[in-house]
Amino acid sequence: QIHPSTSTGVHIALSTRPTTMSNLSTLLLAVPLLLLLASASVPTATIRGRLRLPNPGEHLNRTKVTLNDDLATYTQDDGSFVFHRVPPGVHILDVQSRTYHFSQVKVQLLEGAMGSPKCIEYYYPGAAKQAVPHPLDMVAHAEYQYYEPRQGFSVMGIFKNPMLLMMLFSVGL
Repeated sequence: QIHPSTSTGVHIALSTRPTTMSNLSTLLLAVPLLLLLASASVPTATIRGRLRLPNPGEHLNRTKVTLNDDLATYTQDDGSFVFHRVPPGVHILDVQSRTYHFSQVKVQLLEGAMGSPKCIEYYYPGAAKQAVPHPLDMVAHAEYQYYEPRQGFSVMGIFKNPMLLMMLFSVGL
């Protein structure tokens, strides 16, 4: 509705619609409630496990463990890890260690049996699979070797040098 002012000729607009602020506050209150209701309807599970080294005397530093490359956690001092509120479906659990090689584990969570996930271990992608119990107990299979030991000095190594061979060939002619 538009009401003319009496002396200045300026029009003031008044509206009977609710203000934007009240719409925004209603929306801000409704969104968390809808998220709470949506999360309550989807069953979730907790995936637990522990990383160990073959030699019990060695200590494993905090290591990153991922689930589908979406969820991530770090191991505790004792090597244990936990993923909370994992939805139903098939998930790939992978250990991101720079020092040790751990198996990948495929975890299947069915809506009817969220308390007892089915876990299948792969030593490496494409390898034979093996069923493992939950909570997971994962032992490192190997330690990565990034560096090769330097070869020692060899007299034959000098004669295998292409530059020396060309020099000897050109002097010999």
